[in-house]
Amino acid sequence: MGFNYAKEKTLFEKEWKKLRKEYEAAGMCAADIESVHAFDWEVFLSRRTYENHTQPLPDVHLSGEDVPLRSALFKKYSSLSTSFGIEDFHGRYDWLDSISDMGLYRKLTALSARDLELLTFIILEGHDQCDLAKKWGCTQSAISQRFKKIKKFLK
Repeated sequence: MGFNYAKEKTLFEKEWKKLRKEYEAAGMCAADIESVHAFDWEVFLSRRTYENHTQPLPDVHLSGEDVPLRSALFKKYSSLSTSFGIEDFHGRYDWLDSISDMGLYRKLTALSARDLELLTFIILEGHDQCDLAKKWGCTQSAISQRFKKIKKFLK
């Protein structure tokens, strides 16, 4: 979700109306109050820029209709998505050979066969965590926790 400029500016001005009265009551001169206001305004604009240009990438991309929900970043920057699938490789884990980052490649090859299966099933084949949970006979939260551990290991 982006930064709601009108709402946030209204809140900023409301807060500053209170602060201005407090600063005047404390005996600050008008120039100093304006200096603090200008600084806070720059912080506000910086926060606006940051929130408009960053957002978390979602871990789970499924809606109720099994249609992938995509982050706005995915829509704006299509290069964030991959366009190959497991059918593009001859062996089950041959996709590992397409990894050009050697550090990542070493970490991926250090994963257990079960972890590689999880990554292949969810990322390359496009299934969701619920499908894998059914296949493995466990809960979706167990798959989610395992996925988080793999992501943490790969960082």
